[in-house]
Amino acid sequence: MRAIPFVKLVGTGNDFVLVDAIRHKIVPPRGEWQALAQDLCDPRRGAGADGLLVLQRSRAADVRMRIFNPDGSEASMCGNGIRCLAWYAHRHGVAGCEMTIETGAGMK
Repeated sequence: MRAIPFVKLVGTGNDFVLVDAIRHKIVPPRGEWQALAQDLCDPRRGAGADGLLVLQRSRAADVRMRIFNPDGSEASMCGNGIRCLAWYAHRHGVAGCEMTIETGAGMK
């Protein structure tokens, strides 16, 4: 697996690792997000986190959020995670202060 830049964010007690696939132009092979979540979320081998957030382009919204649990499974939505992702997207100019976010649970 290649080196992938990430940031670590905290939202109301939950730690997240966020990968900005938009700004860093990351399009991983199938299954790589799951493996990356397992590696990065592991406190012994990685950064230690409650989940991996992936910021992606969306055709239907301003941005898309994918969230992966430490075991590599994909969740449809996380309230603390979406808050962290929205802050990051606005702070780094990926979206405005008001935005729509495509999630596995629909538009937020």
